[in-house]
Amino acid sequence: MAGSQGSIPVTMLSGFLGSGKTTLLRHLLENSSLKIGCIVNDVADVNIDAKLIRNDRTKSRKGEQNTTADLADTIELANGCACCSIQEELFGSFEKLLTIADQKGVKYDRFVLENSGVAEPQNLRDKFNDALASGHPLMARIRLDTMVTMVDSGSFFADWSSKAPLAARPDLGEGGNLRPVVDLLVEQIECADYVLLNKIDLLGREHLDSLTAIVSSLNRLAEVVACEQAKVDIVKVFGPEAKPLVAQLTTEGQHRGAVIAALQERKRDAPEPSTATPAAAGAHAHNHEGHDDHSHADHAKPSAEQQAGHSHAHDHKPGHNHEGPKEHSHGHAHHDHSHGDHSHHDHAHHDHSHAPERQETTAAARFGIRSFVYARRRPFHPQRLRETVLQWIPVSHNKATGNLQATPGDSPLKAVLRSKGFMWMANSHNTAFFWSHAGQHFEVRDEGEWWAAVPDDEWPEPGMQRDVVIQDFDLSSAFGDRRQEIVFIGRSMQQEAITQRLDGALLTDAEMDQYKQRFCKIPDPSHPDVEHLQQAKRART
Repeated sequence: MAGSQGSIPVTMLSGFLGSGKTTLLRHLLENSSLKIGCIVNDVADVNIDAKLIRNDRTKSRKGEQNTTADLADTIELANGCACCSIQEELFGSFEKLLTIADQKGVKYDRFVLENSGVAEPQNLRDKFNDALASGHPLMARIRLDTMVTMVDSGSFFADWSSKAPLAARPDLGEGGNLRPVVDLLVEQIECADYVLLNKIDLLGREHLDSLTAIVSSLNRLAEVVACEQAKVDIVKVFGPEAKPLVAQLTTEGQHRGAVIAALQERKRDAPEPSTATPAAAGAHAHNHEGHDDHSHADHAKPSAEQQAGHSHAHDHKPGHNHEGPKEHSHGHAHHDHSHGDHSHHDHAHHDHSHAPERQETTAAARFGIRSFVYARRRPFHPQRLRETVLQWIPVSHNKATGNLQATPGDSPLKAVLRSKGFMWMANSHNTAFFWSHAGQHFEVRDEGEWWAAVPDDEWPEPGMQRDVVIQDFDLSSAFGDRRQEIVFIGRSMQQEAITQRLDGALLTDAEMDQYKQRFCKIPDPSHPDVEHLQQAKRART
């Protein structure tokens, strides 16, 4: 996230209650000379975490060492979750810390925001994005720099398999709603630059390696660090060389990164052209409406920014309704947020460019964890999708987190750890839906309008962000960026079976003709940049 040259970096710390966030803060305060400002966020009636930090500061003053605890100031958010109704209080807390700094005549090296156990990091990241886009004066002095998630290694597999809502698990954080535990767990992991696997002493080597492989496959852009008692390399995670990337993205940008990582994996695994067969080439051996695999994969080796689709600020579609049971935002179209603003992140982004490949290779070699993209340019028939696919979900037992492999006759999704992506439904021409499956939880949610249905004057300004939008358009059809684009991650998945079932839920040729007659009577708004490319393509052919 862009900020002024001298702005103070903010680290957002997420994780369930008991995962070790406070222990990590204690480790940071006791063992570093960095000047740290802390915003402690807990939804309990009595904010125990804040008291622990203050006690540590008192103890440090009695000792002989002058540690960060003497240099830190703590602001307590005692009214609840920072990601909901108290954005003003959250930003007001940063302003208080800045006032303290001005009064002392010192500059903080970093602010650390400790989220409550049930806080939603994506929503908080959106609030920073919104503040930046709206020109909030605070953003001239602070910037969201890195996102760190603490995972309780000892309870991960149980939490992943849980059907319980957060409201039934106060041990993970009070104030939870009906959102499934696994749904928030996967968000915390995917929305992080660093995932710290704490309490590894509770796992055997094989389970730890499996956990590391799974988490790495869920977030290729994060660095996964195993630790005991939250003891990590402070300089690496909190110092000036900390590597931000996911904090700079949006939900759509994260999805682009997952798509490209899966497509690159398929290219690496593909046989040489002389020996390749249609079946070996992957799930896209047959074509639906001229789909060209995926435009994001046309470049030989994108950088980490390209893996995320350069998508820093236009997530997802204008007009998205943020109301609903989970009450968390999926982003907005920040049209005035130019890519050039990120020049100070170039080095960090470059450093990340090879980490996803390294993590994937380790996971695949030891545990057979792979990913693939189901990509089509034809809508699903709602009833057939429900009958042939959704009856699989949620699965009664997810084999991706166990030692078993799927066998013929089983639901192919039993070997799927995570699946997510955009859906095009035949009964809703303009609405982009998002498929999200993790563990035993599955949902399809409204993500707003496809860009093709959005007037051109509501698009990002000309430049890289607009180019990224156009990359999703099928220039050979009138349907724009409407598509199926679902990433599947799992162990020994039955890719062919999953693909065949999904293909069976697509509209038939006859149904597609009816669809065109029904919806093409009202064309999408004009998009001159797309039309120019379409004309150029026709001229070449």
